Amino acid sequence: MSKITNVKLPKESISMQFIGEIDYVDAFKVKLSDNTQKVDSLYMAIFNHVPKWVNVLMGLRNKIVGVFGLDTGDGSKQKEIKSLTVGDKHGVFKIFDIQPNEIIAGEDDKHLDFRVSVLKNDDYLILSTLVHYNSGFGKVYFFIIKPFHKVVVKVMMRNALKTKRI
Repeated sequence: MSKITNVKLPKESISMQFIGEIDYVDAFKVKLSDNTQKVDSLYMAIFNHVPKWVNVLMGLRNKIVGVFGLDTGDGSKQKEIKSLTVGDKHGVFKIFDIQPNEIIAGEDDKHLDFRVSVLKNDDYLILSTLVHYNSGFGKVYFFIIKPFHKVVVKVMMRNALKTKRI
């Protein structure tokens, strides 16, 4: 199985066009087992298969941060994504842009804005997260969840690899 590695945000990514300032960025790269897949298929291969423990963590997160006015999505479990359209919302991810090799999703909130990029670059998938803090609370919130964020991203990528979805 291919190894997931930390990389810099690729120069080919257009994700920076969809967020103002960037206070935090990470990117994880993995070699695709099937490089014929289109980027929307890769996006769904990752985000349609959220581990149950992640849904439990998100439910707990939603109860806690809802008190502080942070977006909690529609309050229900993430539904399976069948197709992607700019402007559609899936959980707390709104689709901002769809290109032949990259999908940009995310959300704007009074405390922080974030973007997720799913970029197909030759034989590789690069999953990036960009965050801008809009308040002190946003900075503290992301400081607390950052370790969980990194684990969740890697687990979701690893699961997609293991089950040969990517």
